[in-house]
Amino acid sequence: MKISAGRQISRITCCIFLFLIPFAASCCLRASDLASQVNPFVGTNLSTLHDHGNTVPGAVRPFGMLNWSPDMADDAFYRWENPVTRGFSLTHTSGPGCPEFGDAPVFPLLGVPQDAPSARDQEHNYQAGFRHEDEIAEPGYYSVMLKSGIRVQLAAQVRSGIAEFHFPVSNQPHTLLFDLGHNVLPRVYATEVRFKGKKVIGSVASGGNCSVSQNRYRVYFVFEADQKPDAAVAFEASTGGVAQATGAPSRAGGYMSFPSSVQTVRLRVGLSYVSAANAEANLESEIPDWNVERVRREARAAWNDALSHALVKGGREDDRKVFYTALYHALLHPSVFSDVSGEYLGFENKVHNAGKRTQYANFSGWDIYRSEVQLLAMLFPETASDMAQSLVNDAEQGGGLPIFPVANDEADAMVGDPSDGMLTGFYAFGAHNFDVHTALKEMLRGANDPQTRVKAYLERPHLQEYLRQGYISERGIPGEGSGSVTLEYQNADFAISRLAAELGDVEDERKLLDRSVRWRTLFDSETKYIRARDLNGAFLPNFTPESEAGFVEGNAAQYTWMIPYDLKSVIQAVGGDEAAKARLDHYFSQYYRYDEKNGPYFAIGNEPSFGSPWIYNWTGHPWRTQEVVRKTLRDLFSPKPDGLPGNDDLGATSSWVVFAQLGLYPEIPGVGGVTLNTPTFPEVTLLLGNHQLRITAPGAPSKPYVQRIWIDGTPVRNWWIDWAQLSRASNLRFTLSTAPSLDPGTEPPSFVPVAQ
Repeated sequence: MKISAGRQISRITCCIFLFLIPFAASCCLRASDLASQVNPFVGTNLSTLHDHGNTVPGAVRPFGMLNWSPDMADDAFYRWENPVTRGFSLTHTSGPGCPEFGDAPVFPLLGVPQDAPSARDQEHNYQAGFRHEDEIAEPGYYSVMLKSGIRVQLAAQVRSGIAEFHFPVSNQPHTLLFDLGHNVLPRVYATEVRFKGKKVIGSVASGGNCSVSQNRYRVYFVFEADQKPDAAVAFEASTGGVAQATGAPSRAGGYMSFPSSVQTVRLRVGLSYVSAANAEANLESEIPDWNVERVRREARAAWNDALSHALVKGGREDDRKVFYTALYHALLHPSVFSDVSGEYLGFENKVHNAGKRTQYANFSGWDIYRSEVQLLAMLFPETASDMAQSLVNDAEQGGGLPIFPVANDEADAMVGDPSDGMLTGFYAFGAHNFDVHTALKEMLRGANDPQTRVKAYLERPHLQEYLRQGYISERGIPGEGSGSVTLEYQNADFAISRLAAELGDVEDERKLLDRSVRWRTLFDSETKYIRARDLNGAFLPNFTPESEAGFVEGNAAQYTWMIPYDLKSVIQAVGGDEAAKARLDHYFSQYYRYDEKNGPYFAIGNEPSFGSPWIYNWTGHPWRTQEVVRKTLRDLFSPKPDGLPGNDDLGATSSWVVFAQLGLYPEIPGVGGVTLNTPTFPEVTLLLGNHQLRITAPGAPSKPYVQRIWIDGTPVRNWWIDWAQLSRASNLRFTLSTAPSLDPGTEPPSFVPVAQ
C-alpha cells in the first residue's frame, strides 16, 4: 500500500513518543497491519475433536450486516474439505450449530442458464469447484479463481458490498445467476425480484432456524452492475417490459448476461431489512463508486482499527495468529440491523428509528452471555451499550427478552433465559449507556411471570413449576433438558440479583439471590453430581457421570460445575478442595469427543464447560488452572482451518480464546471481575474504551506458571480482580516461572445468601 510522506512522518512521530505519551501506543498500534495475523479459514475444517467450527471465510466488516461468502454445493456450511460452490450469498452467521441466512446468492458462469436451478442441482449445472491455492480470505475481502476460469473478488462495507467478476476469454456470454430460491436455511418462503436495466431489486423471505423455529424475516437487496447487460431475464414471465418474478421460490431469480467481449463485470449491492429503497440508500451512502480496491483497503483499515484494541507484543507467531483470528471471530456478531437512516424493523414488524444509536440483531444468547458480551463491553463500551439497548428494544416490542433473536424475530434456539446474562454482562463490564432500569424491569417480568412471551415463545417455559419447587421436572422431551434449564434459570436469577443490587433494588436482589441457590434441589448427595428429577421428584435412574439424560448438549460431569456464582458451595458439596481437585483432574484427563458423544470430560467446544479450567482457583490449586488452560490452547487451537474445536457459535468460543490468552476470564456471568491464569504473551496493551491497560508477563510463553501478580505496583493475593479496579489500572504484571507455585493464594468470590 502506498503511503504519503506526510503519513509516514505521522507514524514515525507517533512511535517516537510511545514512551512519553500514553496514547501514542494506540497510535502505533492502529498503524500496524494486525489484519495480516487473521486467518478467516480457521474453523472451516473438521477439528481433532471431530467437529467443525462452522465459520465462513467471506467479506465482512466488524459487526457487519453484509457477510458475502461462498456456499457449498452439498453442504449448507462452507467446508474446507469440499471446495465446490453454488454461489456467493450476502448474509451469514459465523459458527452456529445450525446454518442461518445465506440469502440471494450470486453465481458467475459461462453461457446462459437453460432453466432455474432446481432444489437439488443433481446435474451440477450451477456449481463450480476451486482450489484453495486460488483462494484469498482476509478481513473484509474474499477472492477465488473458479475452475471455470472466472475470478471472483468480494469486498465489504457494513450494509453493502462490491464484487468484481473477471471472465476468461471465451465465445460464450458472461453471466451472473441470481439464485434467489436457495439459502442455507430449510426453505425460502417467498421472493420478489425485478430486473430493470443494470439493477436487480427484490427481497427474500425465509426463516425456520434449525428446521424447527417459527422465526421469519425478510431481507431486501439492490444489486447494480457497472454496465448494462445484453439480457436481464427472470425465471418467471416478463411483465410490462420489466422482467419480474414473485412467489414460486423454487424458481425464483434470474440472470444478467453480458457479451463475451466484456471480461470484467463489477456488481454493487446494498442490504436492508426495512425496504428496497433503504437498501439502495445504504449502498449509495457506503459505496458511491466502483472501486473494489478502495473498499478492500477501507475494510482492512476498519478491521485494523477494531483489532488494535488489543496490541500483542512478542510471543510465538502461531499464538499471535490464534489470538487475532479469535478476536476477529468475536467481533463478527451481533450484527448491525439498522440502516444508515437509523430505520430498522422492530420485533412487532413496525419500522422504528434508532436515531444516533445502532440497532443490532443475531444474539446467540445461550452461547455468548458467558464471555463474549464481557469482551465486547471491555473493548467497545459504546457499541456494547447499543447492543444492550437493542435487546431492551426487542423486549419492549416483542413482549419479553429474547433467547436467540435472528433479524427481527425470535428463533428460540437452545434453552434458559440468556438475555439476563447478556444485559448484566454488558453492564458489569462498563457498557452503561442504555436504559438499564427498563432492562431490569423486563428481566424481572420474565423471571416472575410464567406467561411472559417473546413473540411465539414463552420466555421461561415451566416457570411456574420452577418457582414452586426450585427445579423443572424431566418430561423426556428430546432437547428440553430439565436439569440444564434449571441451572440456566438459576444463573439468570443470580445475574438479575447483581443488576438489582447495582440499582439499589434490595428486595429483588435478595429474592433472586435466594432463588439462585436452589441448584441444591438437583444435587444428589450420594453420587455428588447434579441430576435431573422426574415428575414424581425422583432422580432419573441408571445414572453415570457421562449420562446426558436431563441435559442439553452435555452431561452430568460437565453441568455439575455450571454454578459459577457459588463455586465454594459446589466444591464443599462434592467433598471439599482435594476431592474437587481429584474430580477435576479426571475431568481434564482427556477431551470430550463430539463424534462419540460420551465421556465425563472437558468439552471446550460447548459453552457450559467454558469456565471449568478456572475452578482450580477456588480449590486452592491455581497452578492446575494454569496448566489446563495452557494445554487446551496448545492442543486444540491453531491458525489452520482445523484449528477451532467445535462450533464457534457467533464468536463465543473465540472469546474464550482471547480471554484465556490474556490470562483473564470473566468466570461469573453478571459480575464485573476476572479470575486469572498465565498469559500467553509477554506484553499486551488493551484499549478499554479510552483507557489503556498494559498486561506484562516477562518470559511468556516459555514459563507456564504464575509466581506473583501486581496491579499498579500493589501485590495481588486474590485470584480475582474486580472490574472496578481493573478498568482503572494502568499496569497488570505477572511474574512467571518454569515451576509451579504451590501457594493457594486467596480464593475468588462466591455468592451465597446470608441464610445459607
